[in-house]
Amino acid sequence: MFNETYKLPNGVEIPKLGLGTWLLDDAQAAQAVRDAVSIGRHIDTAQAYMNEVGVGEGIRSCGVSREELFITTKVAAEAKTYNAVTQSIDESLAKMGLDYIDLLIIHSPQPWKEFREEKRYFEENKGVWKSLEDAYKTGKVKAMGLSNFLQDDVENILASCEVKPMVNQILAHVSNTPLDLIEYCQKNDILVEAYSPIAHGAVLDNAEVKVIADKYGVSVAQLCLRYDIQLGLVVIPKTANPEHMRNNSELDFVISDGDMETLKNVEQIQNYGEHGSSQYSVES
Repeated sequence: MFNETYKLPNGVEIPKLGLGTWLLDDAQAAQAVRDAVSIGRHIDTAQAYMNEVGVGEGIRSCGVSREELFITTKVAAEAKTYNAVTQSIDESLAKMGLDYIDLLIIHSPQPWKEFREEKRYFEENKGVWKSLEDAYKTGKVKAMGLSNFLQDDVENILASCEVKPMVNQILAHVSNTPLDLIEYCQKNDILVEAYSPIAHGAVLDNAEVKVIADKYGVSVAQLCLRYDIQLGLVVIPKTANPEHMRNNSELDFVISDGDMETLKNVEQIQNYGEHGSSQYSVES
C-alpha cells in the first residue's frame, strides 16, 4: 500500500494518494469508500458531487475508525457569501455524519456558469474564506484550501487572510501541467493537489507515454500518478473499481529526471472526450 503523506503548515498530515468520488452516486460512493480503505485513507468528495451522504455511509461502515481517515469536501462554487458558506459547512457535516472535516476547499473562485469569465469574485471570495477560517477556529475543519484558483485568485486570499490556504487543488496531469502555478503555490507553502491525474483517461492511449510506462513495467495510469507525486503533488484519481484502486496504489518506483522532463513536455490534450474541456474543472 502506498501510504506516504505530506505535512501541511499546521502539522496536519495528508496522504499523497486519495480516492476521488466525482460522478459516483451515494450507493457507489459508499461502496468505493469501503473498498478504498484497505488501500488508502484519503477520500475526496464535494457538495457539488451530491454524494456526501454516501461517503458518510461508507465512512461509518468501512470498519476503520474516523480518526484514521482523511476526508476532503468542497464548498459549492455558487456559495459566495459568508452566511451561505457557514450554512453549507454545517450541511456537509450533517450529510456525512461527521464532527469535523479534515480538509475543506472552495471548489472554484467563480460559480461554474461563470468559470474563467470576466467577473473574478475577489471580494466575495474573501468572505467565503472568512467563513472557512471561522470553521477552522471552532474545530469543524482541520485544514483549509482552494480549488481551481489561479495565481491572482490565490494572491487575493493571501492579501487579507488570517489563516493561509494550505492546499490548491487543480487540474494537473501529463500533457497538462501548469508548472508556473505549481511553483508559485509551493513557494507560498501551499500544497498542490492534482485532480484528473490520469486526464479522464485521455492519456492512456498516448504512444509516447506508453513507451515510458513500459520502460518501468507499470501501467500508464501508474506512471501518471507517480509523475504528479514526484512533482510534489497529492493525487486523487477517481474510480469505483477495486482492482483499479489497487493498481493506483502500487507506486513504489521512481521516474528518472530525463523521463520527467519528457513527460512535462508531452503534447497537450485538446479534447477530453465525453467529459470535455468545457466541463472538466467541475471534477476537482
